[in-house]
Amino acid sequence: MSIVRVKGIKRFRDRHGKWRCYHRKTGLPVKADFGTGEFFAELARLEDLAVHVGDPRPGSLGMLIVEYRGSAAFSGLAPRTRADYQRVFDYLKPIADTPLPKFDRTLIVRIRDKASTRGRRFANYVKAVLSIVFGWGAERGYVDGNPAKNVKNIRRPKGTPHANRPWTDAERHTVLDSAPEHLKPAIALMMFTGLGPADALYLPRSFYKDGDIATTRSKTGAPVFWPAPTPLKEILAAAPVHSAIMLCANSRGRPWTSGGFRASWRTFQQDRGTTHVAPTCGPRCGAWWQLLTAR
Repeated sequence: MSIVRVKGIKRFRDRHGKWRCYHRKTGLPVKADFGTGEFFAELARLEDLAVHVGDPRPGSLGMLIVEYRGSAAFSGLAPRTRADYQRVFDYLKPIADTPLPKFDRTLIVRIRDKASTRGRRFANYVKAVLSIVFGWGAERGYVDGNPAKNVKNIRRPKGTPHANRPWTDAERHTVLDSAPEHLKPAIALMMFTGLGPADALYLPRSFYKDGDIATTRSKTGAPVFWPAPTPLKEILAAAPVHSAIMLCANSRGRPWTSGGFRASWRTFQQDRGTTHVAPTCGPRCGAWWQLLTAR
């Protein structure tokens, strides 16, 4: 039996064991069954579409996105924010050739509503990123105005629980009492100071001195000076000894990565169960501000 190798595709089994196939240059799925005539016809169509991927059509959404991505406005964003924007840009690739004059408030609403199949938050984020890009383009004469400016977010359905409700004091104490020793310093640092993961996980050891934290927020560049409350001081003092240059380290004594921390946090949630760790809450949630007086 001869084996036919097809270049330019990514083929893998998903978590349900079903084969998935994607065209590498466009990032679009090849929906026809692998190896069939329909498969190669669809692959040829995507190859033709790929001609425009690196060279967006003048006056199109793709062109505006390329111009925005090459600007100081985009390069000046935090790495995590740029990555979040890029996920939206990847989502919008199928309509990249749409001429800019076709974008009006109605079309933005349609794009937002279609994106809601991935969730309300993602849909609202797509709308927000489009507003930023069109606003940037309007200031530079690429478009006459910002069609996304007055488009409202999709409202949270009434009665739907908040995705990140504050922890109760009981939950907060349970988390700190049951967290693994290598995970506890990072959790406590976020819980007691309100620092985000990018700031807390990569906080150099030298930035915590004599019980005070002095740093800057990676996303905004704003300076932060925070006298650590007594419970945080005690947790950091009791943390496992390590030689990493960061204040917090993983179980191997090496600096955390964002992905590694998320995986460890998720495992901790699953191991403890929803009665011990609020499943929709991150380490920054909770009534941590109540501890500021407990120094």
